[in-house]
Amino acid sequence: MDMRAEVYSPLQNASVWLAAWVHGMEPADEMIEAWASLGYSASIDLLGEIRQRIDLQDIPSVRLVLSGAGDAMGLPGDHRESIALAGCGLLLPTWENEDEILTLGPSPALAPPMWLSPGEADSMLSAAVDQAANLVEASGYRTDSLRAPRLTVGTLADFYDTPGLPPSIPPRAAKLFARTDQVAAIIETVKNRVGEHSLDAHLLPLLRVVRTGRMVGVTYAAAEYAKLSRRPGR
Repeated sequence: MDMRAEVYSPLQNASVWLAAWVHGMEPADEMIEAWASLGYSASIDLLGEIRQRIDLQDIPSVRLVLSGAGDAMGLPGDHRESIALAGCGLLLPTWENEDEILTLGPSPALAPPMWLSPGEADSMLSAAVDQAANLVEASGYRTDSLRAPRLTVGTLADFYDTPGLPPSIPPRAAKLFARTDQVAAIIETVKNRVGEHSLDAHLLPLLRVVRTGRMVGVTYAAAEYAKLSRRPGR
């Protein structure tokens, strides 16, 4: 299992940039540049189609969809991640000539968005990490590569702290993403240091919590952008 792919997706930040753009909070050229730094590209025609078709009255107009064990989100084929656009369909990452292109496809019946607040999602993350840490301690697990059984982040925090969110990101969404990245780094650090599957029963349930945190953060950011775009003077 590629643990990095399980706990991190650059599509999270790409989703936030898209939400910021469609609601007029960030210019298109900044979004395109950010997408390129995240490893994605899309045609100008596609962006024009999104601008024309997206339903900004449907909240959230942009949401992140992440699928995994225990989360049957309804994505087509073997896709495990997508950006759902109200009135448009699904924006799916597709490999083409060694480039990851975002293409628009029809939207199947997806699981509804998660309407947790950032605070509720953060509490869920904290509780899940504490529970996993207690279970690891209770198991009596010890190894030279992981001397302290309490889950520690280690140096992977540097990777997850990499910038990539728009300047207009709502502060509560940014805080939730940072918390989710911390949990993701915890999972990856422990798996890399331990290098075996004896702790999977304690750690793998955290993957669903990480996915939830990322999806909730994007949903919240998109909803906040919608509110801001309707303020007088914009």
